[in-house]
Amino acid sequence: MPLKLATKFDPQPQKFEIALRAGFRHAELWLDEGVLAVWQPVVAEARRYPIGYALHFPNQLKLGSESLEQTVALYQALDCFSLVIHQPMYDKFHSALSELDPALRFAVENHRLSVDGFDEWAEVNPGLALDVEHLWKFTLGDASLDKLLDSVRAFLTRFAHKLRHIHLPGYWPGFREHRPMYCARDMILPVFSLLAEFQFAGLVVSEIEREYQNVHELSMDVALFETWREQYAGR
Repeated sequence: MPLKLATKFDPQPQKFEIALRAGFRHAELWLDEGVLAVWQPVVAEARRYPIGYALHFPNQLKLGSESLEQTVALYQALDCFSLVIHQPMYDKFHSALSELDPALRFAVENHRLSVDGFDEWAEVNPGLALDVEHLWKFTLGDASLDKLLDSVRAFLTRFAHKLRHIHLPGYWPGFREHRPMYCARDMILPVFSLLAEFQFAGLVVSEIEREYQNVHELSMDVALFETWREQYAGR
């Protein structure tokens, strides 16, 4: 099964251990200037674990050239799947980052977009990170689940070839953002199946708040994914 379940955390030593104990073998590392300043110890810690990585570029527009160089060095050292980045940061920094490494796999994330803005985001960017929570909450305005799934299918039909990364927390209208996947099984499971149908082979990230980043909560998401995978493979 090509889908790769991942968690997301700031790269503190205990976070790697928690992710591994919960059953994750892939992770997206959250970055800021402080993390990038100690990128070499981060690499040393990350390499202690049998985990594959993606990076999330800092959500900051005031970054110097040193931070860009550190981002690329960290990306290369961990042989990352992709560099997830928000549109304003991509627009400002992608040229400089590409000069440092032309092979960077950018994955530009959708955020507070209108329906037209969502289509434009998908059209203009060469690599995409689809945040399903942002699509449902901000773009579709908490529409019905059927509307969300239709929108995800329509997106994949047109843009699966550009898709490099997925954020898929357990969002449900009326509840807070960034909850574990198991909190919204009725949405998560059909989205897994849609991604498998379109042969998505990147990371599918349980992007959750820090309060949920413990072995119990994370292992619940791993169990949900494993249950889906067994059922899907048995079709």
